[in-house]
Amino acid sequence: MFGAFVLAGLATLVVWSVTISRVENEKTLAHENAVAESSNIAAIIAANLKEVFGRSELYARIGKSLLEGDSSAANYLNPLFTGDNAYLCIAIFDQHGGLRHSSANRQTEPELGPVVAAYLAASSAAGSRQALLIGRPVAATSAAWRVPVLLPLFSGGKRLGVFAAIIDLGYFLRLNREVDLGDGGRIEIMAMDGYQLAELNGATLSAGRDLGASEYVKFSAGAAAKGKLSASRPGETGRRLGVYRRLDGHPLAVVVSRDEEAVVAKLAPQHRAYYGRAVITSLMFLLLTLGLAVIARRQHRLYKVLSDSEQEKRGLIRQLESEKTRALQLASHDHLTGIANRMLFYELAAAELARARRSRNFYALFFLDLDKFKLINDTLGHAVGDRLLQAVAARLRGTLREYDLLARLGGDEFVMLVSEVATEEAVASIAAKLVEAICAPFLDLDGHDVEVGPSIGIALYPRDGQDVETLLTHADTAMYTAKLAGCATYRFHDASLNATSARQNELLARFKRAIRDEEFCLHYQARVDLQDFHVAGLEALVRWRHPEHGLLYPNDFIGLAEAHDLIVPLGNWVIEAACRQLAQWRQQGVPVKPVAVNVSAKQLKDDTLLETVTGALQRHGISATLLEFEVTESCLIEDLEFALSVLDQLQALGVRIALDDYGIGFSSLSKLKRLPLHAVKIDRSFIRDIRNDNSDAAIVASTISLAHNLGLMVVAEGVESVDQLVHLKTAGCDQVQGFYFQRPAAAAEVAAILQRGKFTLL
Repeated sequence: MFGAFVLAGLATLVVWSVTISRVENEKTLAHENAVAESSNIAAIIAANLKEVFGRSELYARIGKSLLEGDSSAANYLNPLFTGDNAYLCIAIFDQHGGLRHSSANRQTEPELGPVVAAYLAASSAAGSRQALLIGRPVAATSAAWRVPVLLPLFSGGKRLGVFAAIIDLGYFLRLNREVDLGDGGRIEIMAMDGYQLAELNGATLSAGRDLGASEYVKFSAGAAAKGKLSASRPGETGRRLGVYRRLDGHPLAVVVSRDEEAVVAKLAPQHRAYYGRAVITSLMFLLLTLGLAVIARRQHRLYKVLSDSEQEKRGLIRQLESEKTRALQLASHDHLTGIANRMLFYELAAAELARARRSRNFYALFFLDLDKFKLINDTLGHAVGDRLLQAVAARLRGTLREYDLLARLGGDEFVMLVSEVATEEAVASIAAKLVEAICAPFLDLDGHDVEVGPSIGIALYPRDGQDVETLLTHADTAMYTAKLAGCATYRFHDASLNATSARQNELLARFKRAIRDEEFCLHYQARVDLQDFHVAGLEALVRWRHPEHGLLYPNDFIGLAEAHDLIVPLGNWVIEAACRQLAQWRQQGVPVKPVAVNVSAKQLKDDTLLETVTGALQRHGISATLLEFEVTESCLIEDLEFALSVLDQLQALGVRIALDDYGIGFSSLSKLKRLPLHAVKIDRSFIRDIRNDNSDAAIVASTISLAHNLGLMVVAEGVESVDQLVHLKTAGCDQVQGFYFQRPAAAAEVAAILQRGKFTLL
């Protein structure tokens, strides 16, 4: 029966594969035909357009005769006389810019006169013969597709004057209105710097767009005379499909393009018919398979009697399995504490270490022994000792994560395997929490309050061993080292890590004093607007000027502050310091910009946060609009409603809110639209390889589009190269910050940047 369903599935797969392949082939053929047709149209228009511009040389020779004294030549310099509708106006200027002839019989030429004057001012009076010069439309003209052209007139190597004319490209394009390019089809005449001289879109004529910075006209940077074009046009969501063709001898190109979706739109009814036949065929396969299933079901009824007897046998087997499982439970778990025993720990730990070979994180084995446990047994009795062991196991289980391994090896010895820990400091933090948990008094153990401390030895995989036995041996050795160091402590098997742990303890002991003694300082990094590269704001980054260890960065102490409830006083100091610095800059006459500070999840829950902010602003006379808060997605996970309430109150004060490190957390769209945000900051991990990783580029583009649709500004972090900068500007990003413009620096250095006001793109 299963085979019939497999065959039906394979047949359906073949039908749909053929159908989809046929649809895609027809779409490809439609694209190729459209490109070929556009190429023919572009060739015809380019040839006609070249002929129009070529007539300028004929008019120029007549103008030269006029300047040489042949007054009758003026009769042939009137487009109406010659029936040349492409030329709206023809004028001849002498070598000093004086108007010698105007086909419009005007005393001055307000459109051509300034263009000729600018040309004469920028060029020498003598020189070799030059090609036809095509300029941009004059701003005062009534139609943007009226293009001025100039041709210098020489005689014997000396310039006599300048031929000037206005060519109506709109008239030229109107002659091609009957060309059927389908919905969204366009014929464009482009200057080689990307400026659009004229465009025909159906019956609509337009011009004047500067597309020089877009992918749409990247062909202008190449040397090919013609080629295929497939790119998005600025301001449009879809892609354009077409061709370009340059004019030989003139700095112009003809672009004929169509809407890529419109090209295949006419095939939609035919493709729907293909899909309809595929659906009908699939249903036939399904009905045939169901028929076979009915036949198989009848066969199944013949064997039902045998199945009933088998059920009885299976019941007996399940009962035996249950007994076996209960026996295994008794054999693999400690009878006193209920946690795993040595045998089960060895088995599970070996399997966990096998998976650890594919991980880049640490796996840590903790060997824990209770200090003076024998004395408790001897003085208070074994019943109290047993209760103590049970309580210790419960506390260890509550301190560890659900998937960490915990076992009792025997007596007062416990062992734990903690997996996927990012750093050695995190391992030390776990050990400190275990020590803290066990050192808390155990109350009312058979009427006794008991205090006990643990000695913990730590071995790391794979540094200290690659199998369970070796790690246990080294952790046991480290545990005895901890006992020698004193009660209630821990030690690593690798002595160098004990020094790191000691440094963490040293920093922790000095932390509150460091806040009080102003050992912390702020460095600032500029946020740069991508429109004109001016300084749009600053981000304040905290540093610790330690008297012994020098300048410490956030990675050295922020985790420590988070783990020991010191992040709130540190965050309050940062707010105060940022407001104080803004006031000092203002007193020094430095132009100030909004300063952003990072706010942690714990700080957002602090009841005094609003009071801290308002107090700092009032003390230093700073407007709330100069202070910005950056919150991470982790701030919103635990209690979204409370976070919303606090952020709304901050926004009411005038403080702007930005969502930091967007993309690496778990924000949903429903949360984003509820938050009182003004900006979203894209995490640097998506910017690092944006030019080479299509996934990162797609994420960045979709984030920018989503944020703009929600009315939010987008800031990209970690910009370190011009390639990243260009990609982000093209994608529509609003602001950037990173080492490309400026590394975080002290306030004195940043003051110079604020005075300058903007950066120059290298």
